[in-house]
Amino acid sequence: MDENDPHWDADPLWYDRAEPDVAPSLVLEGLAYLVLLLLAGMACGVRVYRLPDALWCRAAAWLTRWTAGPRRS
Repeated sequence: MDENDPHWDADPLWYDRAEPDVAPSLVLEGLAYLVLLLLAGMACGVRVYRLPDALWCRAAAWLTRWTAGPRRS
C-alpha cells in the first residue's frame, strides 16, 4: 500500500489491497460494497427512526421553559 490508496475506513477491501500479488475479484468487491451500502443504510435508518423522538423532546423542553415559572398576581 502507498499514500495514494484510500484510508482503510473508506475501503472495505483494504486488507486485500495490502497484498500486491492478486487483486480482489469483481464479485468480492461487489459484495463488499453491497455490505458497506447496507450498513450505511441501516445507520441512516436508525437516525431517521430516532428523529421524531429527538424533535419531540426538544419541543417539550422548550415548552416547559416557556410555560413553567412563577405566576405573577
